[in-house]
Amino acid sequence: MMKLILVSDNHSESGVLNDIYEKHDDADAYFHLGDSEFVYDDIELSMYRRVKGNMDFYPEFPENEIYELNGVRFFYTHGHHLGVNQGREALAQHTKEQGATFAFYGHTHVARYELINGVHIINPGSISHSRSNEVETYAEIKLEEGDGILNFRDRNHEIINTIPFEY
Repeated sequence: MMKLILVSDNHSESGVLNDIYEKHDDADAYFHLGDSEFVYDDIELSMYRRVKGNMDFYPEFPENEIYELNGVRFFYTHGHHLGVNQGREALAQHTKEQGATFAFYGHTHVARYELINGVHIINPGSISHSRSNEVETYAEIKLEEGDGILNFRDRNHEIINTIPFEY
């Protein structure tokens, strides 16, 4: 089984990334989807694969990245350059062009799962500033032999929503 952790939009709040990392020390990969407002090599942020958000101003941050684990490809980005506030179709198309099955993004501060044109599109929400009726969240993804489980977790690591899917 593969386990992935997604966090986004902590906007200068320190401590929370360490807390999530320590709670999920069995994860295979950790992703920060932008707007940490930390320097690129910040000790807390450095435990995560990371991309540049619209509030990250250091040139070391990549705009987007591809990560592959056990033959599954993941595209991750903050999403602002792909218009994710208006819709996720461009994100889905770009992900397909990269040969990836999953797209991870931040920016909207709204936890969301969508399946668009065969691409699993996941936003973990904001860990520090939710813009929905939900509390602040991050995401835990478990993948095993075509079956997936997406858990949105709150700051106390309690599961507030679970979405099963096939990939």
